[in-house]
Amino acid sequence: MAMENTQQQVDDATYRRILNFLYDEAELFDQHAYGRWLERVTPDIRYRMPGRGFHEGQAPETQFVNGYYDDDYTTLAVRIDLWSRPSSTTAENPQTITRHFVTNIRAYDGAQPGTFRVTSHVLVFRVRPTQKQPYFFSGRREDQLREVDGELRLAARDILMDEAVLMSPNLSFLV
Repeated sequence: MAMENTQQQVDDATYRRILNFLYDEAELFDQHAYGRWLERVTPDIRYRMPGRGFHEGQAPETQFVNGYYDDDYTTLAVRIDLWSRPSSTTAENPQTITRHFVTNIRAYDGAQPGTFRVTSHVLVFRVRPTQKQPYFFSGRREDQLREVDGELRLAARDILMDEAVLMSPNLSFLV
């Protein structure tokens, strides 16, 4: 879903609030503070990362069927609970080291007052303490932020990765 340039960009103060929200989120991800991150989403969140198909001579195809994530609040909470207990999964024992880089951020007024549509590019560096080979994940995020009680909250996120197949042995982190 590409953004149309006809949408109204947010004012400077709102843009700075959105930047701070995204940068704070990246720090929470890198600290594995997913429980604190979950407090920053709306109860009706939709968090999706579809599979991508590439065909010779054609534009990339987005397929929400058999994607990597298609979560709501409940499934995100379960996922986060599993990641927070090293005894329940070997994927995060020892814990993965990640670094999230967020750039090319554009923010627009949403369809409803107090909502915002935000696009960004993301690069995630990921390395397992038990493996020498780091992994890099690159993609585009399309977010919907909503003002709730004076605070920004993530209401929806679609992540469109640049790779057709992620080469990481697991995906035990959020993007």
